[in-house]
Amino acid sequence: MKCHLCKIILPILALFLGLLYVGSRFLPPLAPDHVTIATGTEEGIYYQSALRYKALLAKQHVTVDIVPTQGSVEALGLLKAKKVDIAFVQSGSTDAFRSEPFTSLASLYNEPIWVYYSAAAGELHNLSELKGKRIAVGAEGSGTKALALTLLGANGITSENSTFLSLGNDAGAQALFDGDADALFSIIGAFAPLTKTLLLDPKIKLLDFTRTHAYTVRYPFLNAVTLDEGVMDLEHNLPATTKHLIAATATLVSRDDLHPDLIRLVLRAAQKVHGGAGVFRKEGEFPGTARLEFPINADAEVYLRDGESWLESLFPFWIASIIKRLMLLFIPVIALMIPLVKLFLPLVSWRSRSKIYRWYRTLNAIEDEMDSYDAPQRREAVMKLEQALQKIQKVDVPLSYRREYYDLIQHFELILGKLRAQR
Repeated sequence: MKCHLCKIILPILALFLGLLYVGSRFLPPLAPDHVTIATGTEEGIYYQSALRYKALLAKQHVTVDIVPTQGSVEALGLLKAKKVDIAFVQSGSTDAFRSEPFTSLASLYNEPIWVYYSAAAGELHNLSELKGKRIAVGAEGSGTKALALTLLGANGITSENSTFLSLGNDAGAQALFDGDADALFSIIGAFAPLTKTLLLDPKIKLLDFTRTHAYTVRYPFLNAVTLDEGVMDLEHNLPATTKHLIAATATLVSRDDLHPDLIRLVLRAAQKVHGGAGVFRKEGEFPGTARLEFPINADAEVYLRDGESWLESLFPFWIASIIKRLMLLFIPVIALMIPLVKLFLPLVSWRSRSKIYRWYRTLNAIEDEMDSYDAPQRREAVMKLEQALQKIQKVDVPLSYRREYYDLIQHFELILGKLRAQR
């Protein structure tokens, strides 16, 4: 009996293992344990955020290499050259890369555009009033410069009628303090020391945008935000009056071949770093999918919509990832095995029955003609049946077919008895 079970079980097991092997060839590889992220300068908020990502991903045994840059344009260039896997990118700085195979992972937070100008110019409300002035527009290769030139150009301010200074936050602020610049474009955190220093200086004013809605209509990647009076410093009442600002959006951008598990790990870190409330964001507003300039990554969209899977909530991330891969492998294989086994078992049954019923061809041929046999024909028939019976008695059939087997033997012995009686 064990032998017959083996004849059934072993082929099924071999088929199952074969399907598992074939299916494993189509499974995506496990996520790499290393990711490279391009940020802004080491003094900027992008770099500081990446440091927090690095600490969080280290707990999942993923190494993060941080590559500082002068800004979003340079970071996107590194992404294009495949020197980094992910880049922190400021919206409004992506025009030169729209044709690249990049995808957005999430928007992270609002980045207000601070436009400071010399108080000697009086009260300004529109960017067009900066025409003819010396404007620090951000460092070369930065997203600040790309966005500043876009906004200034929309207000009729070009390098032909004004002076653009490629200076970053610190250098541009110093130029403004020293009187070497009339205005400064800055994209920096609300509680950065430089922001407070500029707001406290009586010789410098912050531009209050009066047409925020117009900017957000023309540039969907921008958002209108309000900086309420005193929200940054109650003691010094900063700002002294409520200011209306426009804000870019900090986003995470990757190539479209980034491993899905790395995407989920990075977004998990992003939720912990950027998910809280702030001056320009509500609790749970970020990370999100608003105001993205590259198509949203499909895996990122699923994670942002559904959150962690039930496996990830029960197990450490890498264990959950392995279990998910096994499920992706086993479920289709088992689904395919069910009809194959249903087909295989009747074949096994037919093969076992054929060991018995194929002998009836010989028996029936003799039984149909036995009444007309003469003596030599009867002797030949008896000899043929006896030889066949000896072979039948050596046939090994499963226990479930023993009844048919014994019926065959009895039928042979019955016909043999009749032939011998005639003789």
